[in-house]
Amino acid sequence: MQNPTEQAEAVKFTGPGNLPAAYKYLLIRMLSIQSRIESEYMLMPERTLLKPLALAPTPEDKAEYAAFWSDEVRHASYWMHLLGDLGVSVDDAFMATPMPIYIFEMRDQAQDWIEYGLFSFFADRQGAYMGYEWVGCSYQPLAKIAERVYREELGHAAFGYRLMRRHLEREGERGRALLIKHLAKWYPAGLDMFGKSGSKRQFDYVRMGLRRRSNEQMRAEFEAEVNNLLTKLEIPIPDPTAGRLYL
Repeated sequence: MQNPTEQAEAVKFTGPGNLPAAYKYLLIRMLSIQSRIESEYMLMPERTLLKPLALAPTPEDKAEYAAFWSDEVRHASYWMHLLGDLGVSVDDAFMATPMPIYIFEMRDQAQDWIEYGLFSFFADRQGAYMGYEWVGCSYQPLAKIAERVYREELGHAAFGYRLMRRHLEREGERGRALLIKHLAKWYPAGLDMFGKSGSKRQFDYVRMGLRRRSNEQMRAEFEAEVNNLLTKLEIPIPDPTAGRLYL
């Protein structure tokens, strides 16, 4: 029996013309999730740029975050262009739809700088995991930009780790206690970013060549990577089932 998480020999599509209806539906859905998340960097700078810059404690932090934000604005332009070719406009109505992954709502509720570090540590790492899924995917306009997105999101995730390390160095035991407190809500949200393990749609994505791995495969690899990095910081690993919405 074929492993459902193995990519079939998917047909390669060079552009938006003559896409099969089921394939086009999944492609638009996937790109819409990504665009709804990242277009906020371009369209809502008061929330995605000005607020975190005001909380950043050092010039180094501010400069790194501004560079990070610029990358995300460019990513937003990719999704807008890809969706525009497919007949979808990233307009006010599009941006008024609910945020598809709740960790991004948590970003906007962040009360201190270390929470932005946790956001990058988790959410941008998941962005890198998704970028990797699209390298060599069946929709060639997406495949062309996937390597750059993947590499830049890895850099953003590394920024989150550096920010957490700087926080611990600067704030000592008080900072460690605050990080552990915040981690209790960010850790389950990070694992939940990959959705439900039993979702049928995930296997449709794999079968059509738009993804490589199942939700559970990505979550397991992500959890192992995150746990290893937290251990390096000498931060205790939270219970992976506590506070979870998608198991």
